[in-house]
Amino acid sequence: MLDQILQSVQAFENQHGMSPDIIYINPFHYEGLRRYHPDLFGSDEPVPLGFRIVIVPANILPHPEAALSGCLPASSRVA
Repeated sequence: MLDQILQSVQAFENQHGMSPDIIYINPFHYEGLRRYHPDLFGSDEPVPLGFRIVIVPANILPHPEAALSGCLPASSRVA
């Protein structure tokens, strides 16, 4: 799961020439992160990821998506 998130970050950086500050994930991604990377959610010092994680409904977002603050995930926009 973390690999998918990092791939989304790299794709965003390659496309826009800057790092995203938000990663949108769905509840299934979140649970995977908590299960396989519990150290990210420990009560100790927070792990600086360089972006915020925003959880959106699974029916809106099937895969992790990187963005800048104030931008909705592309998959949730109506054409």
